[in-house]
Amino acid sequence: MEQKTAALQVVEKDTYVILEFSGHLQYALIEELKKRLQTTPFKEGRSFILDMSKVQNIDSTGFGMIVNFAKKISLKNEKIVIIIVDEFVRKLFAISQCDKIFPIVDSEAAALEVIKQSVETELSVNDY
Repeated sequence: MEQKTAALQVVEKDTYVILEFSGHLQYALIEELKKRLQTTPFKEGRSFILDMSKVQNIDSTGFGMIVNFAKKISLKNEKIVIIIVDEFVRKLFAISQCDKIFPIVDSEAAALEVIKQSVETELSVNDY
C-alpha cells in the first residue's frame, strides 16, 4: 500500500513566489505545511502562484490551509493564482467553491498573465 505524503517546495522569483504543493493535502498530513505557510517570512509586494499540478487529493483541511494563507496574503493586497492540471483536483476545487475565490490556470505562463492583469473573482477570500 502506498504511503500518503504531502510536501511543499518554495521557489522565490524576482516578482512572485511559487508554492509547489505535492501529494495528498489531507488531515494528518499537512500540519507541517500549515506551520511553514504561517511562519515563512515572504518579501512584500510579491504575488503567489500555488502550483497544485502534483497534488493527488485535497480535503477540507487542505482547502482551509489555502484559504487561511490567502486571507493572510489579501491583507497585503497581493495576488494568488492556482495552477491545477488534474481534472479530479479541479472538480474538488469546484465542489468546495474555491474556484470562485481564486483564478485557476493550467501553467506558470498562464498564471503570470493573470498576475499582470486585474482579474476579478466571483467571491473575495473574505466573503468565502
